[in-house]
Amino acid sequence: MKGYWKSVLSLMLVVVFLGLACAAYAAPAGLKAPPEPGKAYQEAGIESLQYLQDWGCDLTSGGGGYINISGFTRAYQDVDYIMVRLYLQRWNGSSWVDLASWPFENYNTSYASGVKGLQVAGGYYYRTRAEHSLTHDGFTEPATPARSYSTSTYIE
Repeated sequence: MKGYWKSVLSLMLVVVFLGLACAAYAAPAGLKAPPEPGKAYQEAGIESLQYLQDWGCDLTSGGGGYINISGFTRAYQDVDYIMVRLYLQRWNGSSWVDLASWPFENYNTSYASGVKGLQVAGGYYYRTRAEHSLTHDGFTEPATPARSYSTSTYIE
């Protein structure tokens, strides 16, 4: 009988230990979803956009914590310089935090784009933020870079 209780106690300790270990690797308890997690959008200042035609970014999940972030900037015509800077953002429960950024630039063309493959920690919402800008004949457009945001995605 003494061996039986020893086995039960050992089993209970293993269950408690496994429960604590799982909790240690999970996302923070009570992590709230970001507002409007399924909505992508673009923004630019009120200045006239003479050269900038279109811009955007995206985040796709490949499973297993692997993601791809991408973005593009398109002008109506070839320009001296065109760029898109991609930011990986993670939701901390109350705001989006930039984790890292990567610039993609081109010269004497009308298009710049980039893709970055990453592995991220599970248990969080992620999204891509991008800044878009170009320069032609000494004029930078827009004066404040245009921005775009991907939909947010929860990574298991």
